[in-house]
Amino acid sequence: MVARNLSLGGLYCTSPKDFPEMTRLAVRLLLPTHGRPTPEPQSLDVEAVVVRREPHLGANGESRFELGLFFTKLDSSARTRLAQFLSHD
Repeated sequence: MVARNLSLGGLYCTSPKDFPEMTRLAVRLLLPTHGRPTPEPQSLDVEAVVVRREPHLGANGESRFELGLFFTKLDSSARTRLAQFLSHD
């Protein structure tokens, strides 16, 4: 999946795989690190549910899906890390 929009409440992404609405997913976000000598992304594991699904055809004719995910499990540590990432200029 490729994230297109990210917030503390959820994620809007594009996926080559279809997930019906109300599907629960384990999601691993790979957040780029800012100001660190190593370019390794930080992983952040959360749980989400599909609340929106729109099928589309890609430029090459392959199916893709625009998905709106709502975070259902984001512990305080993960919320803090995500908030820090989102507020970074």
